[in-house]
Amino acid sequence: MEKILFRKFIIDVSLRALIIIFTIGLIVWIIQAVNYLDFVIDDGHNFSIYFYYNLFNFPKIIHRILPFVFGISIFFELLKYEKNNELLIFWTNGVTKKKFILNLINFSIIVMFIQIFVGSIISPASQLKARSILKDSNMDFLPNLIKQGKFIDTVSGLTIFINERVSENSFKDIFIQEGDWLDLKSNNNQIIFAKEGNLINDNKKIFRLLNGKIISTNNNRLISFEFDKIDYNLSNLSSKTIKKAKIQELPSSKIIRCSLSLLNNDVYIDKMFRCEKSRLKNLNQEIYKRFIKPFYIPLLALISCFLLTFSKVQNNFTLKSTKVFLYVFLALVISETLMRYAEESKIEFIIIMFVPILFFFLIYNFLMIRVR
Repeated sequence: MEKILFRKFIIDVSLRALIIIFTIGLIVWIIQAVNYLDFVIDDGHNFSIYFYYNLFNFPKIIHRILPFVFGISIFFELLKYEKNNELLIFWTNGVTKKKFILNLINFSIIVMFIQIFVGSIISPASQLKARSILKDSNMDFLPNLIKQGKFIDTVSGLTIFINERVSENSFKDIFIQEGDWLDLKSNNNQIIFAKEGNLINDNKKIFRLLNGKIISTNNNRLISFEFDKIDYNLSNLSSKTIKKAKIQELPSSKIIRCSLSLLNNDVYIDKMFRCEKSRLKNLNQEIYKRFIKPFYIPLLALISCFLLTFSKVQNNFTLKSTKVFLYVFLALVISETLMRYAEESKIEFIIIMFVPILFFFLIYNFLMIRVR
């Protein structure tokens, strides 16, 4: 009977948490998707790249909001059980409050490991996949960015200016600059001016330029020649979008190895990123977010269990319930605040690592005294 009762409670908490997490997650995802519209509008990627990039960033949102959602789900479910007298069913069937709390802690530990798994493996891998999609994409949407009287510098090392747009795919007075402005030391610079230009073929990846002139640099000299017709390929252009993996996108093993190497003044070399002393603070904060912050989940469940120490028949029930909720919220704030102090000091990082464990045992002992 005890297992059936507690299984029902776990299902109720889980359903509430799933509803909240996907509701909030969807709202945050939509807001984030709107902010990422610049990949289409400014960076020239097509809508399929935009969609997949946003899709693979969804696990990151789940990882961010899971502790908050779990904490409020436990709190409101216990509050609902108390108001509906459902907790009395546990007590009348021989379930002690201590046993109820221990079962809830066991459940929260399972959620904690789920959070660690999502934060250390799924979320970084999905974000890295999103970055690789950008890295492997070309400027499919660039032709739609070509507008009359507007400088287009979306592409790295390339500037395009159109003086007049005759029709949808036809232009006049086209200016194209590759590389730095008149840098004679580089052999990759050239300026193209054409009186007319047309976007051709089905995908509009070829810019056919007519009646123009090319000025380029070669061995500290300027070379120029005129042309009647040339085809400028737009299919292999690369945008200015950051394509190197960020710290939050790196595998956990690489982050830990880099952090330990820097803390011990050792050298760690990796192809994906630079393991530098200047990045140690960000590396430690990422480790905190993935492996230490989830330890606050059992603490949130434990704080919510203070609702078991008083009854709804008491006059100050609402006040006491509000205080418990504020303590849950305070624990969430502390977990976020301490992440900023996970800096370059090994001692400080170790202290921050044991803060949730210390709080857990202190609050557990105090709660057991209140329950008795």
